[in-house]
Amino acid sequence: MRSLAFAFWLMACAGDSPPAVDANPAGPRCAGATYDLCIEEHDCTNMTCKSFEAQNFVVCTEPCGTGCPADKTGAPGVCDNGVCRPSAPNMCHL
Repeated sequence: MRSLAFAFWLMACAGDSPPAVDANPAGPRCAGATYDLCIEEHDCTNMTCKSFEAQNFVVCTEPCGTGCPADKTGAPGVCDNGVCRPSAPNMCHL
């Protein structure tokens, strides 16, 4: 019993916080939809994976010629160099 209490104390003192949902393997897997996280174009259903360095994320995106779909906040994505950029990526993991 003491070792279990010590383990909890040690975790609390270490300042460990739960992992972000993006890193949580129990969370939803990315399906390749627009604004899902990606590494390369093959991760996206429309084969368009774009890095938005200023926002610090890489997502599946689409051309913004006819406007951009809403992101997870409900706001439409922004046209950024010809492709749609969300305010934040969908909460999923690769």
